[in-house]
Amino acid sequence: MDITQDTIPELQPVFSFLNSHSNKLYQEGYFLKLDDQNTQGKPNADRTRTECFAQLVGTVLSLWDAAELDAAGEDGEVLPKFINLTDASIKMIESLPTRSKDEQPLQNILSISTAGRNRYLLHFNSHHSLVQWTAGIRLAMYEHSTLQEAYTGALIAGKGKTLNNINVILERARLPTESWVRVRFGAGVPWRRCWCVITPPDEKEYAKQQKEMKKRSAYDRSSAPTLKGDIKFYDQRKEGKKQKKLQPIASITDAYAAYAIYPQAKSLVDASTLVKVEGNVSIHTEPPSSTEGFVFVMPEVPSMVSGFEMLLRNLFPTWDTFGLYGRPGRLVASVLDQRSLMFAMPKHKRYGYLEILDVAALINEQGSSSWNEREWRKRLKEITGTRMNAIEEGGPRTGRNSANSPMGGLRPKVGFADDQASTRSSRSHSLNGGPRTDSAPPEGQGNWQQPGSVRAPMIAAH
Repeated sequence: MDITQDTIPELQPVFSFLNSHSNKLYQEGYFLKLDDQNTQGKPNADRTRTECFAQLVGTVLSLWDAAELDAAGEDGEVLPKFINLTDASIKMIESLPTRSKDEQPLQNILSISTAGRNRYLLHFNSHHSLVQWTAGIRLAMYEHSTLQEAYTGALIAGKGKTLNNINVILERARLPTESWVRVRFGAGVPWRRCWCVITPPDEKEYAKQQKEMKKRSAYDRSSAPTLKGDIKFYDQRKEGKKQKKLQPIASITDAYAAYAIYPQAKSLVDASTLVKVEGNVSIHTEPPSSTEGFVFVMPEVPSMVSGFEMLLRNLFPTWDTFGLYGRPGRLVASVLDQRSLMFAMPKHKRYGYLEILDVAALINEQGSSSWNEREWRKRLKEITGTRMNAIEEGGPRTGRNSANSPMGGLRPKVGFADDQASTRSSRSHSLNGGPRTDSAPPEGQGNWQQPGSVRAPMIAAH
């Protein structure tokens, strides 16, 4: 995106970091890929594994067929296929049974779901390669989401003061906020028009909590439990109490993040109302289902109201309902506070305090295989804060003894396209400038069994 003089100052660094992120090489190498399930969750008839050379740049995974690359030679051109991992769900599978009982289960599998109930299975030749790729994908997704939060904070800081009724919008939500919205319950799911009701925590419970807080000792620094409401989506609108008697089609009972999505073009910023809410989502079907996930919400804009104002009319009640980013009090603005929309916004050109090895260390922690996305976001923000503090204190970038790392003290770097010593390489350089990256397992390992036979905890619920 072009950063011009008419870009408001608060958004200029965010746009610069968004540019850098979209060109940042996180990982590259070889693996075997199987298109396991389609968007309806049905297994694909073709169970052929394809050896691919891949590059993860930003949150886009580019894949070249290795056989086609070999056939094309140095001067040939092979067009890649792309997988957008922005909203992906990923899960490491340590062992996957094959269709033949005479063959050993396949090791080092990464399951990726990107839209609906589709699934790709990536097979690596070593546990180390699996961890490195998983860490790269998690880091790319984490930095993308935190940049969207920073975009939201910068947008409010730069444009909020231009709204005549901004003080009304900033008031704590005491009553339900209702409006027509377009909703997508996950990536790749069709948009649906719904009547949205954002219900903040019960006012009596809030008053009771405030009264108890005033009775506390001045030395009691413990925080009060966060009171939470919910968001419900209906397929029709009813007046007054009749609405409560209706069965919602879906609801959000808890959320750990809610932010505006940059609309991919500066010209669309003023009109965009798109919000992503991440948390516990319940779908009230037969049978009902409840799982951790995300919902895209796009409030409809009435006449004489700007898209930006409608965005804030939706965001602030959502934050108040789930106690996010310092609400229902003042928004937390500090870049050092993990609750802040602007957390970890750097003072310098480069965005991101973490490297692949930091995330790999989390993956190697005992119990990490059972972490949900909320826990992953929390842990990644914690180690980001640790890294920030180490840098602020003038210490080394690594916060642990690198001699004990599995890389023998060498930290794999992630680079930007505009760095002088960028680590981003072209496909031809990667293939022809040296030996092939050792990431694909040997050919001839057995046919893959449909992972439905794998125990449920090994596949992310979706």
